[in-house]
Amino acid sequence: MAPFNTNQVKYIQAVAGRQQHTTLKAINKNGVLKSDDFAGENAHVAGGVVVYTPRTFSLSNPLLLAQFALHEFPWAWDSRGIHNNDILEAADFTNLISTDVGFGYSIGELKALDVPLESERGGTAGYHDRPDDEWISSTKRATPDGYLKSLNLKLRLTLPSNIPVAHPSFTDIQAILNEGAADGSSDVSANNYSEFWNGQSLSGSKAQAIRAALDVYQRSHPMQTPHYEFRLIMFRNRLNTIVNRAGSNNLDALRNGVSLLNPGYDLFMGQTGRPRGPLGYRTSSKLDKNMDPNGAPAPYYSGDYWDGTNGFTPGTIPQHSTDSGHGDTTGSSKFPLGEAALTHRDLMTMPLNKNDYVVMRDVRFFLGQAQGKSHYEDVFDFDFNDPINTGDTDLLSSDTLCDKNYRWQCVIIGTSNGKDPVHLNYEIRGTTACQSG
Repeated sequence: MAPFNTNQVKYIQAVAGRQQHTTLKAINKNGVLKSDDFAGENAHVAGGVVVYTPRTFSLSNPLLLAQFALHEFPWAWDSRGIHNNDILEAADFTNLISTDVGFGYSIGELKALDVPLESERGGTAGYHDRPDDEWISSTKRATPDGYLKSLNLKLRLTLPSNIPVAHPSFTDIQAILNEGAADGSSDVSANNYSEFWNGQSLSGSKAQAIRAALDVYQRSHPMQTPHYEFRLIMFRNRLNTIVNRAGSNNLDALRNGVSLLNPGYDLFMGQTGRPRGPLGYRTSSKLDKNMDPNGAPAPYYSGDYWDGTNGFTPGTIPQHSTDSGHGDTTGSSKFPLGEAALTHRDLMTMPLNKNDYVVMRDVRFFLGQAQGKSHYEDVFDFDFNDPINTGDTDLLSSDTLCDKNYRWQCVIIGTSNGKDPVHLNYEIRGTTACQSG
């Protein structure tokens, strides 16, 4: 017998008087992202280092790096040992860490799937059949059973009107100042130039000479203005994931198979065929057979990991007792042999690891006067229509959702392609829809 279609299911529910209560939860988040700001909400510091600071990126030029989780950040492995995702053992769950580590400014977890349940009058949520639909708020579910219908998310990114611009050094414009002087030698000194930018009092002729030199220097710039370039990546693990705390469906997910891969080490693909990330890289079972034949087998994560007491710490890989060591097998190397630290140019173009991650959006966009565009907008529609049955606020505690991965993450990368800082306003608006009753 063929299964009922959507319209038939709705008719049956209407006749039975079930699933007639609609719940709509609003999601609102906004703020300003700034280059080289790797703190974010609830940032904690150990050893003078912020937990979200990338470890394998070249930060010689301003880099904007930020991330948020649609619901919550999954937990995964780091560079403290050897793991095998094909056969999970108890030891594989001893050292797990949140996957927001190393991914720049933390906008935080949107908790899009936290939808509270209405309680009986004077009762407790989750311990009733069907309360009176007439007095149930549209922001709460009527009964534990129901449907997670959809999630609509709108993201708007805009350039602020007052982004600071990195001014050229005095040596860069000194030749231009001298050319503009009558005797070929300008009376504007380095101190005068510093006073000009600090807003201190300066004679009209010197200030005018500096402005003229800056104008000539700016016109020599091929883009005239900073070339603001951004990349937005919305992704999730291909398999289900877990969170190392109560309230999530970890046990049911484990029975169906989970992934403990960490995008901090393998979201991108490096030049030599090995996955890379902001914390390090993942060795290859095919390419790194010679790494440590007597000790730790590949693949494993190599790079830094977050130690809550000492900050970032070089990784440690167990070695065989008879093995004297083979260089990188300590697990502290941040990138594969032959590769280098990732620059902002790499981050804009390097491919993603689509073998292990589902990528919903990977888009590059340009903002600024030269592009004639000051904002970027995107919409993410998730049509779930999945049954739920839980009395908890966190819908992922429902054992009916343990065979899919709902933990989407979004990374935003930005650069001015020079020394100019990068600022970006963000505004996130969303609605989660459920049915119950």
